[in-house]
Order: sequence, then structure tokens, then C-alpha cells
Amino acid sequence: MLFILFIIQSINGQLCETAEQFYNPLTSKCEACPAGTGLINNQCICDSTINGVPVNSACPAETNLCVSDTGSWQGSACSCSGHAITLPTNLCQQCPNNQVNVSGKCSCSASSLASDNYCVGLYINVFSDDISQVLGPKAYDGCNLYNDMVSCQQLANLFILKRSTVSTEKDFTYLYNAVLTFQNKKNMPSIIHEVSTTVTSVTLIEDTPIQMQVNFKEDRATSLNRMPFYVMEYYIDGSVSELKPLQNQFQLCSSSYGDTDLASNFGVSYKNDCNVDFTKYLNSNYQTVFYSVWIKDIDGSFIQVPIKIADYDGNGNGETEDQYGYTNTKFLWRFFMVDNLKSPSEIIYAKSIRLISYLSTKEDDKTFLPYFYVIYSEPISITTIENEKYYPVKYGHYYYQAKTSFYTVASALLIVAHIFIIIVWFIRIYVWTKRNPSYTGQNDWCMYLTIRSFYVLLDTWAEVIFYYLAIFTGYLFCFFKFQQTIYILMPDLSDYANNYRPFEILFYMMFACRLISMFNLILRQADVQVFFIDWEKSEVLRPRELAEKLDNNVLRMVEQAQSKQSAWRMILIANEFNELQIYRIVSVEWTLLFVGFFLEGLNWINLGQEQPNLSLDKTIPKNYVLQYFLCTFLYMAIGLAQIIIQKLFDIWFPILVEDFVDLCAISNVSILILDDVLHGYYIHGENPIGYAEGSSEHLANCLHYEALGKGKKRGFIQESSLQHSDDVDLQTFELFLPMRFREAYEKVYNQELKQKTDNAQYQNYNEIRVLRQGVPDGLDMALVQAIKDTFSFYLKDVLTQVRTNFAKCVRDKLPVQRFFDYPPADLEENYFKDQSMPVFFRDPDQSFKSMFFCGHEFFFLITDTMIFNFWMILTNNTYLSLMLTYLISAGIFNFRQWVGERNLADQSKIDSRFLI
Repeated sequence: MLFILFIIQSINGQLCETAEQFYNPLTSKCEACPAGTGLINNQCICDSTINGVPVNSACPAETNLCVSDTGSWQGSACSCSGHAITLPTNLCQQCPNNQVNVSGKCSCSASSLASDNYCVGLYINVFSDDISQVLGPKAYDGCNLYNDMVSCQQLANLFILKRSTVSTEKDFTYLYNAVLTFQNKKNMPSIIHEVSTTVTSVTLIEDTPIQMQVNFKEDRATSLNRMPFYVMEYYIDGSVSELKPLQNQFQLCSSSYGDTDLASNFGVSYKNDCNVDFTKYLNSNYQTVFYSVWIKDIDGSFIQVPIKIADYDGNGNGETEDQYGYTNTKFLWRFFMVDNLKSPSEIIYAKSIRLISYLSTKEDDKTFLPYFYVIYSEPISITTIENEKYYPVKYGHYYYQAKTSFYTVASALLIVAHIFIIIVWFIRIYVWTKRNPSYTGQNDWCMYLTIRSFYVLLDTWAEVIFYYLAIFTGYLFCFFKFQQTIYILMPDLSDYANNYRPFEILFYMMFACRLISMFNLILRQADVQVFFIDWEKSEVLRPRELAEKLDNNVLRMVEQAQSKQSAWRMILIANEFNELQIYRIVSVEWTLLFVGFFLEGLNWINLGQEQPNLSLDKTIPKNYVLQYFLCTFLYMAIGLAQIIIQKLFDIWFPILVEDFVDLCAISNVSILILDDVLHGYYIHGENPIGYAEGSSEHLANCLHYEALGKGKKRGFIQESSLQHSDDVDLQTFELFLPMRFREAYEKVYNQELKQKTDNAQYQNYNEIRVLRQGVPDGLDMALVQAIKDTFSFYLKDVLTQVRTNFAKCVRDKLPVQRFFDYPPADLEENYFKDQSMPVFFRDPDQSFKSMFFCGHEFFFLITDTMIFNFWMILTNNTYLSLMLTYLISAGIFNFRQWVGERNLADQSKIDSRFLI
């Protein structure tokens, strides 16, 4: 078609402005005839004489028409010279294009081949397909020989088409060098950036002057918050469009005006991915278009934006698709979106286009020259397209800054965090050794210390790394989202392996350590030793009228029953203790409900998108680091809000732990809790009236008498001082036990009880099936009660001594002891081993909560936050993460309830069938 147009133009070109000019089809211009010729019928005819002899006399009249490339005769009078030949009509005429006279015919020399009436080199095999065979040789010679700009534009477009489909490196190198030579010497439009020793890809990007300043404000006249990109379109016939603003020309996926407008904001990482139906590009009406991109500077000048093609480095091969940097890269100046020029055989399309811009490291508030990174698909056959139709397409804008300082700061802070971890770990282990001196007689004390050190290290590492990630991601979130002048941009999302994989690995390691630490804590909580002390002495008050109606034998049975205490008070306290094991102030259900409301209901999840503002637009890709901080902050804030609200309303709505202490006093039951060899807690539950069993009226009277100030105070210490006026009401204490006391507990109670329990054999399958109940049916409960009573008498005697000598035994924790959880100095002294009285630390904060979930609220709140973030990173779905977090938390609750209930049943010898 183009060749026909060429012929038509040649015919029409005969009509030149003056009669002295003729239309030259080789240059497509009107030119004057050379000297010594005359213009006849748009042809330059030789002079009428040759060497003074008239032409009509020297040659036949039929041969006097000669079109010569030199305009003069050579050789014999009647033969043509140069490229001129004698046609069958004896007309001498020059061969067309760059063909030569070979045996009287226009043809190509032996060192070239013919293509579309042109002779091209035999080694240019890149023009082998249909469209290139038609356009390639003519465009090549038209640009090379005649400086024709239309041909040069065609050659530039063909080069872009061929940039990844050449057959050999030799062919590609030839075409690359030829195009580079043409654009440098023939005024051809630039399509290649030459990489040399003095001009490199790095200097092209970093040294191209861009005067504009960029920021995130909209009210600055001297700087820009939008990147003004323009495009120029080139067509295969060599025509060129005018420069026009970049809108959605590069987005094969559909996009709205709002999306396009958002994509132009500087610093906004825009992303538009979809699957495109490529059958529409099989239509012959679709025209392959080539694009060059320009950026308009603040002074109105236009700077061309380079194009980086994946797998292209100027040698026919290149970088992988994951290498987006501009170091050691040969750039092009134009590219195409879809190539259907080979239709109906195959199609090639740009499956990924990224606009990449780096902040300048040389000047503040400036950017290096942006560039486009294009990844092309492999050739797709038409048959495949008709069958599969849809293919993935990606388009995006990405803005980055030099990461050297970023990683330097991150690494430095991580090193500081690990130094802090080592210090905290050492202090915790040191304090543990003071609380568990080697003379305690634990089996393999060194091995136990090693195992304990390992778990403490895991717990400390996970805790500190959590705060490190929270603080560091919070720093990125705040400075990225709230900045107005350029301060920080997020690391490259596309280079996930280098920029975000370290964060991911650190998070997963932290999460794994936290899970191990959590289960270790649960198992330690479920291994505490619990002893209930019953202060009840009085008999059950029964109406005498009933006794008078009974005979002597029945009366004796009633009196015998009256002398025994009821088991229901103890079962009641055990039930409440069992429920408290999984009690938490922070409700997982309410927390997840509010997290879901804020993230999805109010679209706050979009705050995790990589844009330097608080916009909630959904078209921006999410950044895992920003999303991590958002979820962490939101989950922790909602959890902390529940704790603060509980503290504020504690006077009117006390937590269940406080109610439990009151219940112990009403029930006349105290509790001794031992969580370590020499450490434990004591809850004093002696009823001020002296007895608790009776009717509802009796319980009401007890509370009434207490309100009137009758009877004793609830506190363990019945005397107060100016320094400790609250002692008479204090019921909770932290204990440090002497070794003598611990040995008495093990010998008098624990070992005896364990031996009796082990001797009780399970008689049948049903008893084995309920093994988790902790109390076999064959156990002699009377003997168990006798053992419990024996130790209860011993414990009451010790408590009486402590109460008598409370000035010596009851102490206040020093600030350093409270901060480091440090034991009393007596614990390390030898005489303390032989004492029978423990050290009581006043504990108004009720630290025995550490035996329950509520005593580790921050620990489990952080753990829940980690679980939620784990599922968010893994699934990137808020609703699914909420559901999975709830299921995991419920599983943890059930596991804690199961192991705790079994331990409580075993310690108290109350069948777990009574623990509801």
C-alpha cells in the first residue's frame, strides 16, 4: 500500500512549481535538471550534440532519451553511463532506487538482495516477517541514503518492534549500530540512548536537569504536586501526532477520570491490574501505535522520558523482569502497547508498564528523571487468543528514594534492639536465679536454668521486636502519610524480595517465638499448686424442732452430720477460680468487632495504601508495612481503651478478680497458690463473723453485721498503723517461702496425696475415659480429706505466727523490687532455709492475677494483635482475618480451660464434673 502511495506521489509530483524543475521520485522532491540536460516530459534529456555532432546524426532518434545519474554521456555516443540502461525501446533510463545495471537489467549486486525494489545488505535478516519485508528495506535506505524523515520514523518504529524478536545477536547488533549511526548523523529521531564511557544510564537519569520541585501540597506556585507527563504518538506509516497530555493511553485496563487524575499525583503509587480480552486487537481496524513520553518542566520546557525494555540491553538480551533499576541499562525513547502487525499470525503486548521515579539524592524536593519500565509478552498465536481471550495486564506509577539511609537507620535500630534484648534477658535470668537459688534442691538445676533461659529469651525477643516493628512502622506511617514537603517515600513494592522480605521474615520469627512463649506461659499457669484453707468451725444450725421429732438413732446421725462442714463452699470457690483462669478484661469479640467496623465499615483499611495522604481511595496498592502499623495501632488502641474504661469504672464495676476475693471472705475460704518452688500468693478469705454456713438469712446477716463494723475486719492483719492504715482490709499477699515450709508442703501434703492418688487404680474403661477429671473413682476421699486437714492445721499455725509477728514477716516491696520483681534479700541467706515463716509482701494490686489470663492482659493483647496481623499478611482479607483470629483465640481459651481445669481438679481433689 505504501509503495502504491509512493508511485502515486511520483506521478503527482510531475507538477512542480516551475517549468525548469522535475519531480525526482528518489528524493520525493522537485529538482532542477543537471547541467547539460534539458527538461522534456518531466525527464532531463541529454544535449542535442555529442562532441559537436548532433544527436539525431550520432544516434537513431529512438535512442536519444537518456536519464543519467551524472547528467552526461560516457563512453560511446549511443550507450548510457552509470546506472543507466538501454531499455527494449532503446530508451536510456536510470535504474530505480539503489539498483544497478546488471547485464542490461536493473538488479541488485551480488553482495545484496532485492526487497520492495530496494537492494539491502544480505546480513540484515531482521526484516524477515511480512510487514518488515514491505517497509523495512525502503525505510532503511530512505533514512540512510536520502535522509527522509518519514522513512526514519518508520525505521524507528520497526526497530522497536524488532527489539526482542531478532534471530541472532549479530543481526540485532547490526541494526542497533545502524540506527544509532543514523540518529546521530542523519538527523533521525532518537530512539536509543547510547551508553558509553562518558554517558551512562545512571547519568542519563540523575544528571538530566529537572528544575521542578515536587511536594504534596496543592497551593504552591513554585513547585508541583502532580507530574505533568505528555505523549507523542507515532504510526507505522511514519506519521506523527501532536504532543498531548498523558491520560490513560497506557492503560489497557479500563480506568475512570478519577483514577487517571489520582495517578498523576506525585508520590502516589498507582496500580491498575486486570485481565484484558485481546480478541478486540485481532480486528484490522486496530492500528499499532508507538509512543514517546515527555515531562513538562516548571519553566515550560519538555524533557523526554527514557523507556527501559525488559530483556533488552542493546545486545539482544538483558535483565530479568525483577530488575527495575536503571544502572547499566540501555534506554529507548519509544515503545508500543500492542503489536498486531503480524496478524493474523500472532500478537505481542506490553503486559506490564511501570512509571518509576526516584527522589533526587543531590537536591532536596527534587526528583531524578523518571523512566518507564516495560515488560512484553511472548508472541501469542491468534488461535490461542481466540481460545483463551483474557490475559493479565498491569500498569502502575511508583515513586522511590535512595534506600541507603533507610536501611542504615533500620539496621542500626535493630542492632540497638538486640542489645536491649540481651540486657533484659540477662536481668530476667539473674532475677530468676535469685528467686530460685540452687539450694532449693530442684532436679538438674542447671538443666532447668538452661531451659528457663531459652524460654525467657524467646519471650524477650518477641516482645522487644514487636515494639521495634510497631515503632519503626509507625515512624514510616506518620512521616509518609502526614508529610507535606518531601521527607520520605516507601521502599519499592515491586522489589518485594529485597525491600519487604526482611520485614516479613522478622515478623514471622517474632510470631513463632510469641506462640512458643504463649504456650509455655499457659502450661506454667496450669501447673500451679493450689490449696484451699477452710476456716469454718461452727456446726450447721438446724431447727431444734426437727431434732425433737427424730428418734435417738436418727438424732445421732443428724448430730454427726452437723459436726462436718459442707463441701459446697469449697466447690463454689473452686468453680470461681476455674472460671477466672480464662477471664480477660479485654474482650476478643468486642475488639474484633470494632476492628472490623473501623477497617471495613469506615474504609480505614485504605489508609494502608501507598499514597502520601489520608485518602481512602481504593485504586492504590496496599503497602504491607503501612497496613501492619495500621492494624497494630487500631487493635492495640481498642484493647487499651477497654482497659482504661475498666480502670475508670472500677469503683462501680469491679473486675471479677476483686469480686472473687470478696467471695472468698464470705465463703470463709483462703487460698494458697504456689507458682514456683519458693514463691506464691495468699488470698485471705476468713469470714469476719467466724462462720459462713447457714441459710440465706444467715448470709444476709453476715453482710449486715460487717457493714455495721461488728466482728473482725476482713484483712489478714487485724492491727493497723499510721504507715499501713489499710492493713485491716488487705486480703492479698505475695509470698516468698523458706525451704522448711516448702519441704513441709511437699512431705505432709503433696507427696502423701500424690501417693494415695497413684494407688487408686482405675477400674474400668469409663474411669480411664474421664482421666482428665484428675480424681479417680477409686480414691479414698476420707483419707484425702484427712491429709488435707493435716496440712491445713499446719498452715493455719504458720499463718497465726505470721499474724502475730506481722511487723517482721509482712513487708512492703521496695521500688527496685517491684520494678525487677526482685525477691527479698533473706531468700539468699542460709538462715532463711530453716525458718518456718514465709515473707509476706503487701499486694494491694492483687498480683495473683498472674495465674490467670487477666494478669497478662498486655501479653495476650499483643499476641492477639500478632495473630490478626499474621492473617492479614497471609490472606490480605480483613473479614477472613477477623474470623480466623477469633477461631484461634477461642482455641487458645479452650486449651487453657482444659489444662487449667485438669490441674485444679488434681490439686484440690474436686472432681472436674463439679467444675462448670
